Amino acid sequence: MVNTAVFLAEGFEEIEGLMVVDLLRRAGITVDMVSISDSQTVSGSHKITVTADKLIKDIDFEVYDLLVLPGGMPGTLNLGVDATVNQTIKEFAAAGKLVCAICAAPMILEDLGLLQGKKATCYPACEENLKSAILTG
Repeated sequence: MVNTAVFLAEGFEEIEGLMVVDLLRRAGITVDMVSISDSQTVSGSHKITVTADKLIKDIDFEVYDLLVLPGGMPGTLNLGVDATVNQTIKEFAAAGKLVCAICAAPMILEDLGLLQGKKATCYPACEENLKSAILTG
């Protein structure tokens, strides 16, 4: 079974976070919405407030197989400056685990040096920030 953590930061793009949670749960995949703050309540970029399942400080990421980073602004920026988020992404990448970055969020992977020579796609206005990636579609 694939255990998934979807990171939620203030200003995340709601459709990119919640649609992923909805689809994976409908497919029978275990998904936890993880707030990166000290509050389970997280507001998206369109002021839709959701209640996360867990707080990042309470997570043992050893049990997860997949991380999902929704885009949105300023959600992507908030994810990108969080030390625990960055460390977890690096650990997943080093272990060969899956990391999914949507829309603007691939910029985080670029900043961590994880896109060197890899195929990636992102929100068109963010393409200039993916200097080491092979941009697709």
